[in-house]
Amino acid sequence: MTRGLGALRRPLTGLAVLGIVLAGCGGAVARPGPARPQAASGGVVRFAGYVGEGPSFLFPMFTGSYWDVGYVPWFTYLMWPPLYIWGKSGKPVFDAQDSLAQPPVWSTSGGDTVATITLKPWRWSDGQPITTRDVTFWINLLKAEKTNWPAYVPGHFPDNMKALKVLSPRTFRITFNATYSHTWLLGNQLTQITPMPQHAWDKTSTGGAIGNYDQTPSGAKKVYQYLMVQTKSVATYATNPLWKVVSGAWVIKAFQPTTSYVAFKPNARYSGSPKPKLKEFVEVPFTSDSAEFNALESGQLDYGYVPLNDLSTIPSLKAKGYKIINWSQDTWGGIVISYAPKDPQTPILKQLYVRQAMTHLINMSTITKDIEHGLGYYAAGPVPDPGYNNPLVTAYERDDPYPFSVSAAKELLRSHGWKVVPNGTSICERAGTGPAECGAGVRKGAALQFTLLAQTSSTLNSEMVQLIRSSFSLAGINLTLKLVSSGEEVSLEGSCIQAKSCVWQLNYSLEFWPWGWPGWYPTGGAPFGCNSSGNYSDLCDPHLQALIQATHTTTNFGPFAAYENYMAKQQYEIFFPMPVFRVSAVKKSLDGVAPQDPYLNLHPNYWYYAKS
Repeated sequence: MTRGLGALRRPLTGLAVLGIVLAGCGGAVARPGPARPQAASGGVVRFAGYVGEGPSFLFPMFTGSYWDVGYVPWFTYLMWPPLYIWGKSGKPVFDAQDSLAQPPVWSTSGGDTVATITLKPWRWSDGQPITTRDVTFWINLLKAEKTNWPAYVPGHFPDNMKALKVLSPRTFRITFNATYSHTWLLGNQLTQITPMPQHAWDKTSTGGAIGNYDQTPSGAKKVYQYLMVQTKSVATYATNPLWKVVSGAWVIKAFQPTTSYVAFKPNARYSGSPKPKLKEFVEVPFTSDSAEFNALESGQLDYGYVPLNDLSTIPSLKAKGYKIINWSQDTWGGIVISYAPKDPQTPILKQLYVRQAMTHLINMSTITKDIEHGLGYYAAGPVPDPGYNNPLVTAYERDDPYPFSVSAAKELLRSHGWKVVPNGTSICERAGTGPAECGAGVRKGAALQFTLLAQTSSTLNSEMVQLIRSSFSLAGINLTLKLVSSGEEVSLEGSCIQAKSCVWQLNYSLEFWPWGWPGWYPTGGAPFGCNSSGNYSDLCDPHLQALIQATHTTTNFGPFAAYENYMAKQQYEIFFPMPVFRVSAVKKSLDGVAPQDPYLNLHPNYWYYAKS
């Protein structure tokens, strides 16, 4: 989902590729950049929040129903960051400086991979030290409720944790049950761990005493259930004592559940660096892009964005005291396809030629140039290339394997037994499994007719949905639109898994979170793995599963390339060019903002107003 597809100057081996991905693992180094003006303490930043949605869950152990991925880094992470942070200096690499623990020390024991991890000397906002007990507290609750965790993949964390041993209040050791890629473990497994304040949260009722309930499965379930009830009480986010004990740089000062307005104040005991200099950080909610832009133009925002259809106003905004910074995102998206096994349309969507025809009907160049105003970037698979020539992207994925061609799409359908009805609905005439027939499970008379789920939150979304509908109609693929708010889309995305029928077969999801948060290394286990909690497509391809598994167990680039090329060929999701996340408009006096995080994390503890 990045901008620009420039060629690599020279080919990279697998080990060289992994070296680039892990740049920055060595030690705590300052973020590079030119000398900045002297910072002034104080001031309030009013930041434009997401359009049409707001935070409705803050407990750092999400469920699928409340997996509001947009507000994970903009809300929960500000208060309870995970053990390890990815995204540094605008690149998708490991950030050792901002992580709560030192990089793992790796070893091997009897074929098992061992990670020894030492916490940094951080403290909770109430002054208590952050210890290994806070790590085991989170892990115990996860083990008791793992099937509710959206990042859970059967056989992965915590299933692949053979042993957990506490060595000291700040050091623990995890023994994994096989030899795994250290890159995968650091990027996709250990990043899930989020220390939680056991000394404040390990209880089963509001008036109950703190105990060690989490140390038994039944006790852990009771603690989990209690904390879930508390987090659903959104009206108490700013007042509940539970949520005042944080490890991150910020604490909620005010929260309005009806509007999703949220204000943060600095955590006075924040152990990381730099300490917050702002007096207050406010996330301002909006119902539409136009409402946000009106607030930006009138000077009500310190950090907003310019909708892509308003780029012509940039000179005026600069004159009003804003600087413009493109915010590239390291993610992928497009048309997510449902493979719900009981849905009657699934047999059609399982046919490779149907997905190929759909991809042929999408003009990727038109999307990049016209809809995304030249600020889009294209990769044909699930490894994004956000403008910095990502060495993990293969040459096959950089190209368009099914370039725009209406005639090619029609021929694919006709040659497989379909009566193609442009601007109508194409019908299967030759049912069967032969090479010139519609394919397994597709009945005679079946129609190329699907429901497309999409958000209504922006002009870009509206333009993209109309393009999809119009383009598909050229080969008789008839779409019924189901337009919902972003919050409704999140709840509907998971509704088709194992369902008898589905309210959607296609889901236009422009900002699908990087590879299945919180997995930052794009190996595909969470979004595409069989039975993964984050696999909203309900996809299960044994060959794909084997390719994904191979990326978890070796540092050789061959299996990784095979995985992404297979996904690009199969188009299990129709991958679209991704625009920049935002064209950010930032007050010129506000510094420390750039470079913006490719995983869309916010780091307002780095922000400050320059002294005049």
